[in-house]
Amino acid sequence: MRCRILIAAVLLIVPAAAFAADGDEHIHDAHTMEAHGAHTGAAAHIHHQHPKGDWMFEYRFMRMSMDGLLDGTDGVDTRDISGVFPGMPPTQDPSKAYRIAPTEMTMDMHMVMAMYGWTDRVALMGMATYLDNEMDMVMHMPALDMLGTMETDGFGDSLVGVMIQSSDRLTASLGLSIPTGSIDERLDFTMTGTNPMTGMTQSITNRVKAGYPMQLGSGTWDLIPSVTYAMAGEKLGAGVQASYTWRVGENDNDYTLGNLIEVITWAKHAVNQFLLGTIKFSYAHWGRMDGQDPEINPTIAPTTDPRATGGSRIDVSLGLNGFVGNGHSFGIEFGAPIYQDLNGPQMETDWILSLSYQFMM
Repeated sequence: MRCRILIAAVLLIVPAAAFAADGDEHIHDAHTMEAHGAHTGAAAHIHHQHPKGDWMFEYRFMRMSMDGLLDGTDGVDTRDISGVFPGMPPTQDPSKAYRIAPTEMTMDMHMVMAMYGWTDRVALMGMATYLDNEMDMVMHMPALDMLGTMETDGFGDSLVGVMIQSSDRLTASLGLSIPTGSIDERLDFTMTGTNPMTGMTQSITNRVKAGYPMQLGSGTWDLIPSVTYAMAGEKLGAGVQASYTWRVGENDNDYTLGNLIEVITWAKHAVNQFLLGTIKFSYAHWGRMDGQDPEINPTIAPTTDPRATGGSRIDVSLGLNGFVGNGHSFGIEFGAPIYQDLNGPQMETDWILSLSYQFMM
């Protein structure tokens, strides 16, 4: 963990973009600290106002890497929770809670967003997402371990919202998450292993419905209110942002994901005329899901068990944000958890990398 934080610190000395020169001849070149008082970094939601008639477009990429399992704050070995006996199909070891267990997971998210200044204090926004998930699984048998990889990809949930700037420092917003992401992802899942006694390779393929973390959406219309307070001087800035994701109703597969509370606080420093560095602390708490998809067997793996959902996490992130040319800006941010408490067993987050590009016109 300490090593990941050091890696993040190194990013602060790697130029990501140019921070535009002072002056007010062109409004998009005047990227002063005051003008971007609510800019919280590449990975954060953008809650700052735009002048009437102005547009902002953004592409953002985020990769989250997970490795290992946690139950509460304690690590869990896959052998302690999963296992099967030989057969066609293999039968679950009655002393274990699950048949198979995840070992690693990578989640890639591509986001495209547009924002429009309806008035000098009211902005409208819309965002679409595309997800690419990959999860490695293990099935422990008495004589061998069998390994396999699950993959799902496709469009995720979409978002529309409105932001209202009530003062120079305070911005409120209300978002609506639209359930455009699939909650019915199925795949052909193959697990293979080599018997150490015979040297023969064994393989098992099943058509399965992906577990909850591998689905692409929530299936519900979610309301997301938030408030952002930010202040900035010539060189230094700081702020805090709080948001709540309220899952409204139950989806078509008879479950509701847990509600989510997020609090982000940040400080930033204009390193020089061209670079803006940020440090950010993020707290997230998400509830245990309610209900269960009748097509997903909760004893297959922790990722199919509604009880193994929900928890809390604190991340620290370091990044660079900058501006080049007339309205172009770039951001890079690297973060890692410093605390995780999960209703497990759940996948443990390892690190998060975010890249962004914005264009204002």
